[in-house]
Amino acid sequence: MSNRLASEKSPYLLQHANNPVDWYPWCDEAFEKAQAEDKPIFLSIGYATCHWCHVMEKETFEDNEIAQMMNDTFINIKVDREEHPEVDSIYMEFAQALMSSAGGWPLNVVLTPDLKPFFAVTYLPTKAGKGLIGMDQFVTQIQMLWNSEERAMLIQQADKIVELFETSSKTSGSELPNEDDLQHAVQMLFDIADPVYGGIKGEPKFPLGYQADFLLQFSKANKDSRSLFYIELTLQMMARGGIFDHLGGGFSRYCVDEKWHVPHFEKMLYDNAILAKTYLEVYKYTKKPFFGQISRQTLDYALRELKGDGFYSAEDADSEGQEGKYYVWTQQEILEALGPGDGEVFCRFFGVSQEGNFEGKNVLHVPLDPKEFATIVGLEEDKLHSTLHSLKVKLHEKRGERKKPFKDDKIITSWNGLMIDVLARAGFCFQEGPYLEAATNTANWIKQNLWKDGQLLRRYRDGDARFSAGLDDHAFLIRALLTLFEVHAGHEYLQWALELTDILERDFKTDGGAFYQTKEDQHLLIRKCEFYDGAEPSGNAVHCENLLRLYQLTQEQKYLTQAEDILKAAKTFIEAFPPGACYHLIALQRYYDKKAPLVVIALDENHTHEQELKKALGGLFCPHGFIVWKSPGDQGLNLPALSEQNCVDGKTTVHICRADHCQPPMTDMDQILGAFDEL
Repeated sequence: MSNRLASEKSPYLLQHANNPVDWYPWCDEAFEKAQAEDKPIFLSIGYATCHWCHVMEKETFEDNEIAQMMNDTFINIKVDREEHPEVDSIYMEFAQALMSSAGGWPLNVVLTPDLKPFFAVTYLPTKAGKGLIGMDQFVTQIQMLWNSEERAMLIQQADKIVELFETSSKTSGSELPNEDDLQHAVQMLFDIADPVYGGIKGEPKFPLGYQADFLLQFSKANKDSRSLFYIELTLQMMARGGIFDHLGGGFSRYCVDEKWHVPHFEKMLYDNAILAKTYLEVYKYTKKPFFGQISRQTLDYALRELKGDGFYSAEDADSEGQEGKYYVWTQQEILEALGPGDGEVFCRFFGVSQEGNFEGKNVLHVPLDPKEFATIVGLEEDKLHSTLHSLKVKLHEKRGERKKPFKDDKIITSWNGLMIDVLARAGFCFQEGPYLEAATNTANWIKQNLWKDGQLLRRYRDGDARFSAGLDDHAFLIRALLTLFEVHAGHEYLQWALELTDILERDFKTDGGAFYQTKEDQHLLIRKCEFYDGAEPSGNAVHCENLLRLYQLTQEQKYLTQAEDILKAAKTFIEAFPPGACYHLIALQRYYDKKAPLVVIALDENHTHEQELKKALGGLFCPHGFIVWKSPGDQGLNLPALSEQNCVDGKTTVHICRADHCQPPMTDMDQILGAFDEL
């Protein structure tokens, strides 16, 4: 018999719709019932592709005896953290304080009827074992405490925790970070860097995305070869490792070993958008084809496997109840699929052995540098790559016969913003229409389906658009829209970006400080500003970059002032742990770059040289530049600061401006291309 979650759209909630637990979604009905019945709330937070969430759902929440105990003791609320990141963020911080640990998912927090936390755990089995309390004991103990004299102490503890977080919540600052913080951050990253395999020392090992973007920009600005070497090492080892899907493209969430060999196999949209951009930027900086190829393969994976109306959220690690089953191979399976000759070469290249490297099977990875391997087997490198490509295609088709992992097909605005941004950049760089077309189509679809009556919404699934968008949704989408404007996709994207920026100023901005994560919400105990990066970059940091781009474009002081407000508020966090604030450091580098170029292309009536200019600009690594395209008779572009940057003598003209001055206008293509090389 299904519970009330059956009427929800979240795949995660629907996975629990047939539990005997009397689940509620996050809603007024549940809060009111807890107050009316004077019961504590059991708040359980997870997401659809979470392995231990699956385990607890099957083991614990499907157990009739446990469910009855939970129903008698609690009002039970189930939350998809990807639909309600603000709920997850607040209660994860509370839980980390209560547990004195990093936390994780499923996150289970016991609350008073007025939503204040007093106990937190992660995964619990039905019965005690392996050092874990059983769910039966847990519920019994909470029930005893709640119905005893100690209840007053629990409520007092909950009040104190909330009060502590309220008083420590920081929203503003008085001083800007200084440029020395950039060097300090770089040194701290090197102190924790793995010099052999790249990334950060230790395990589990998470990919470096925007952290690498920060180092790349630092490398260019300071001619720092050490940063560039570390980035190239990390990205090469990641792309050679099992964290990268060598048959289908795309990256898994993280690896359990230091060599990047064995991943936790779930694939997230945001990871792949972030990493596709990082590989693209390194390609533009180094001109090494390898990095461009990995960026393309990652984007092609997303377009093939995650693209619907918008982009879906994730693919699960599990299939047929086993983690990684879809992705791993025995040596015999490969030899049978490819034949003994080709199969032997393939197995040697991808480190496949009879004993395997994952539960008796093999995660494909590349132990040797391809050039070195080609020499060992006596093949030209080009011949090796062409042979391997055809074999990968063949094995990928064979893998397609397997049962695919579960796909979380909800569409999240913020994550789609990340993907729109990199697709626009890739389309501009490679001058390939399908990438730019996918970017514009997705942006247009979001405006049609997740933009209602001047309000942006966060999630769409199965015809249902719901939940007010947060700071991340607005900020990531604004960044993407500004990029679409830069690559000449249309002035309408700038206009929407400006409208969304005004909404953030009106509804999210603190007085003289940074931006809250959410609009005002009576059910959130604390309205907070988030400064540190997580799996995704900080929304405040991304919006700081947006504001600096808008100031560069418009010269309107309000954008610079708001960006400075964010940087001042973030100063304490940047100084305390720079590696956790890398996207703020990206924005800080932009803030201090007084030579950041604004490139205005004033096209003539025939759009002469347009494609040549796009090709030249698309391949440039100029992270602090901003590009504006003007055409004769433009009606949608109202930028008073650029009113004088027009065609000269009726010819396509390029204007390069920095701060408050512009170089002489250029119409000669050789001169223009030479000037681009200096950007």
